Amino acid sequence: MWRRAVALVAAGSLMMVAACADGGTESTDPPGADVVLRVVAGGEVATDWTMADLEAALEFAELTVDGDKQSGPLLLDVLEASDVGEWDSAEVFGMGEGRVFAVTLEIDSADVDGEWILDVTKQGGLKLAAADLPRQQWVRDVGEIRIP
Repeated sequence: MWRRAVALVAAGSLMMVAACADGGTESTDPPGADVVLRVVAGGEVATDWTMADLEAALEFAELTVDGDKQSGPLLLDVLEASDVGEWDSAEVFGMGEGRVFAVTLEIDSADVDGEWILDVTKQGGLKLAAADLPRQQWVRDVGEIRIP
């Protein structure tokens, strides 16, 4: 029973990544297998990040959010390193709580500060968390950030 649940979650994750990959970006190439995060700005792929790239290029922060320790790059640092420039809003694509459904979280730049983190999970993925973002809105298995 649990193996079937894992298979369904894995299949859902692959479908979500595929949907993110061809959901309007100008790129015709899907991200490589080792890409954990794609940043799209103005319809163009700004950066495909592997975990090794993130670790090499960015300082990882440690924050306590909602009583839990989070460790990874800050969202603003990732966007800056992706040469996004100024932005007003963004969409973060990933999985919802329980990882059984895909979600899109719309964020405004005015709400994002140095307390928004892309936590590196035990499974090797990224989770968007912030002190002022309710835990139910945290995005797990973040695969893409899209800036219009």
